[in-house]
Amino acid sequence: MPLLAVVDLGSNSLKVSVVEGASRQEVARSSESLRIFPPSISEFTLARDTLQSAAEAVGRLVAFARAQGARSLVILGTSAVRDCANRAEFAALIKSVTGVPLTIISGEVEARLVAAGVHTDPAYRDSPHLTVFDLGGGSLEVATLRGGQVGLARSYPLGSVRLTHGYLRGGEGIVDELDQSSIREHLARTLGPVLSPRLAEQGMVVGAGGVFSAVALYLQAMGEPVVDGRLPTLRIRELKDKLCALPLAERRTVPGIPAERADIMPAALVTVCTLADLTGAESFQLTHRGLRHGMVELMLGPSGHLG
Repeated sequence: MPLLAVVDLGSNSLKVSVVEGASRQEVARSSESLRIFPPSISEFTLARDTLQSAAEAVGRLVAFARAQGARSLVILGTSAVRDCANRAEFAALIKSVTGVPLTIISGEVEARLVAAGVHTDPAYRDSPHLTVFDLGGGSLEVATLRGGQVGLARSYPLGSVRLTHGYLRGGEGIVDELDQSSIREHLARTLGPVLSPRLAEQGMVVGAGGVFSAVALYLQAMGEPVVDGRLPTLRIRELKDKLCALPLAERRTVPGIPAERADIMPAALVTVCTLADLTGAESFQLTHRGLRHGMVELMLGPSGHLG
């Protein structure tokens, strides 16, 4: 079966996965560290130079996928793209550079695709009950899976870049308890009516996105390799306290923490800790599957063949 590829225009980075359709195995991936989320949450028009840089980065990812042999390719726009006022201009630029149309998806569709992608992870495919959180730069996707069927599927404007600029003044300084409390209270007001403190008792709580991968990298750097994908909430809280007590320049030197994410890590970790409080999770299960893999499933359809 031909290879297919999905490019994800996330708020904090741009990524592509190349997948072999018959086996659903990812055979190649690449990424571009480019933050397209607006630096001000009140301004949703992307600057022309940002549009051009993003289009060129997408062009490189598309070229990478084609070089691997991908014959069918989709480009997805998520939170930052669907929120910006000049998304039509962005879509036209992407099409002119790559020859591939940009598909801008809604938050609910994004959450459903994330859930479908996580369900392809062999570690969780047979789990009867999953709660999935995909924390990105612009949004947080929340989904539940029962016997492989998606129940709850929602997207919230609670991404780490958004919270960093909204509550932490860009994330350059120390994050004190008052700042943390402001984020926690906002999250609790928004998610409290949706999440149950008994969710963790009912099944696994799975984390997708850069913050969960960064926690795993940090633990590995500390000599604590992640076993069976388990990220203990206690260790996440310890890392949150450590990074919140450091200014940005020092956060960038912490082993395992990607320097380009150091500014948003405090807000991201406060969010993860709050999710643990709201669900009763003593740990999060790490997955590297998500939106792109869910889109592959949609592209293949029920028959498992490209439509």
